[in-house]
Amino acid sequence: AERPIVVTMLQMTTRRAGESHASLLERPVPLHFRVREHLIQLMSSGALTPGDQVPTEQELMDRFKVSRTTVRRALQDLVTVGAVRRHPGRGSFVAEPRIEQELRRLTGFVEDMEALELTPTAKVIKVASASANLEVAQQLRLPAGTRVVHIQRVRIANGEPISFDDTYLPTDIGEQIAQENLVVDPIFMLLERKYGIQLSEAEYRIEASTANVAIARHLGVRTGTPMFLIKRTTCALDGRPIDYERLYYRGDRVCYRMRLQR
Repeated sequence: AERPIVVTMLQMTTRRAGESHASLLERPVPLHFRVREHLIQLMSSGALTPGDQVPTEQELMDRFKVSRTTVRRALQDLVTVGAVRRHPGRGSFVAEPRIEQELRRLTGFVEDMEALELTPTAKVIKVASASANLEVAQQLRLPAGTRVVHIQRVRIANGEPISFDDTYLPTDIGEQIAQENLVVDPIFMLLERKYGIQLSEAEYRIEASTANVAIARHLGVRTGTPMFLIKRTTCALDGRPIDYERLYYRGDRVCYRMRLQR
């Protein structure tokens, strides 16, 4: 899938006013482009599949008669677009395809993963009473300092940690949810099916973020790894905010798709 993008980027960065497509093709292709295109071809043809180790730096250097710097630049390009993952001391490996989620309706993690035929599980990190800071209080429409229930979980798909969820609930609801088996039962399902709280809508705010030390440890990634941060406030049918979450999704494993009409 990356190959057309590479060509487009090359055209965009090299084309000058009035320059023909043919003259572009006659230009020398940078060496790291050749290495990168070779690896993309191996992946797109199925010669390399997710989890496979890509040729070593030395093998690529010998094949293309290029420097280690050139090979590393080609590999870094593929790491940047999420096609390859590098493991220090082990080598570079073809990455699993990103989990693509559509933002069309209000759904929870379990619903999203099951729709993609992935097996969702969770690891509960924390369930505690906490004092609502200004951000949490504003989102739940409570006075600052009000006691809320704070839940932290790692959300897992097919055995791989995908997101770190930081959830805040009003005490009257949260104390009930805190007694449930959150490893198995998602909060949205509990609210609707067990406690009869109809969910109506949620406000999403998506930001770029990075994994801090704690989140990186729980997700098994490096500190500073790019993350999608989704701030989501979910309301009941009567308009009451009942769930405020900060959802940290791994940028190398998740992407979002939406269709907008004009």
